[in-house]
Amino acid sequence: MTWRFSRQVWLYLASAFTFGLAQAFAALFLNFYLRALGLGAEWQGLVNALPALTLASLSLPAVALARRISNARTIQLGSLFSVAGALILATAGGPLGAIAGALVQGAGGAMLMVAGSPFMANNSDEKSRVTLFSVQSALMTGAGFLGNLFGGRVPEVYAAATATEPDGLGALRAALLVSAGFQLAGLFPVLFLRPSGKKAPEGRSFAIRDKLTMGRLVAPNVLVGLGAGATIPFLNVYIEGKFEVDYASLGNLFAWTSLATAATVLLQPLLVRRLGQLTAVLVVQAASLPFLAVLGYAPQLWMVAIALFTRGALMNAAGPVYSAYAMTALPDEDRPMYSAVNLIAWDLGWAASSILSGVVRGALPFSVAFNVLFAWTLLMYAASVLAIYLGLYRPARRGGHPAARSAPAGVD
Repeated sequence: MTWRFSRQVWLYLASAFTFGLAQAFAALFLNFYLRALGLGAEWQGLVNALPALTLASLSLPAVALARRISNARTIQLGSLFSVAGALILATAGGPLGAIAGALVQGAGGAMLMVAGSPFMANNSDEKSRVTLFSVQSALMTGAGFLGNLFGGRVPEVYAAATATEPDGLGALRAALLVSAGFQLAGLFPVLFLRPSGKKAPEGRSFAIRDKLTMGRLVAPNVLVGLGAGATIPFLNVYIEGKFEVDYASLGNLFAWTSLATAATVLLQPLLVRRLGQLTAVLVVQAASLPFLAVLGYAPQLWMVAIALFTRGALMNAAGPVYSAYAMTALPDEDRPMYSAVNLIAWDLGWAASSILSGVVRGALPFSVAFNVLFAWTLLMYAASVLAIYLGLYRPARRGGHPAARSAPAGVD
């Protein structure tokens, strides 16, 4: 495991860290901010879905853009759009402003997501790639620890300074403005990124050379998106409503979850060395399923907290390993296209589930609604693990690929 990365990579990682701080603030308070604006559960579902819908619709144009102007320039443009969207959302006066901010953020996110993985792949080799993807993910989730830990106190500080309530619109707007400030800080490192100098692939921008591998890589993430969108963006609402916790306690809870995820992500290269990439992904994602069930149905906060830590650490830790495997399994010219297709598939599933989640929560009592939604998430996550096993692991093992080494007893 090597941490010897180029200056370009460290600039990108510095930006990833500050954007992770921004995302933690935004995720913690977005639903409460929308509620303070007077938007109900259906509106919350829509606004949470809009960035994903925008990502899905703009991912293919972002591929063409990345191939034309380079991944580095696309990351710079995406960072600029993300900052603008965060500012629009934080200063929204009603649903139109919130929608506009979410759409602009989605446009920036499409560029960042499409260009980010190929940029890291182009600036690393196979020996350092898993480590690099793991470090990038760990930095973002580690930033989430700090963002949630301190972000949960921003409304209290604002309320104390202005003699207002911490759940008031002004206090929550202040938290989102701090998030926008972190996004602005993350813009500066990427301004120094430079194209790798590798020749752009010839031919059509949207051509796919290895369609079979592409389909097998994307299918599990479609299922994860369908499951995650129903519950993950609303975990703050679920925990606050079920256990009546305050914002500071909620921030602490999500902060320690982020720290647990970051630590687990950094252990992934060691697990990959022992098991192989696909076996490691299968092990950690399958292990997360019982904790997801506890998260959705446990009656005590301490049980939910442990499940939140463990599920988040296991499920999210597999992400960088899976991405690194995809970058290795696909030819160079397919990598940006995979990022785009994967985003489209995942985000459409996320958006559809988020919108339907808002409808379900608006139509059913609080507890019943979340019981239904967590059952759906469990089903989709289990189906994703099965799709990885059947579509990727078994073919790789039959072919003797090192990514699918024999698992320990009881895993395979």
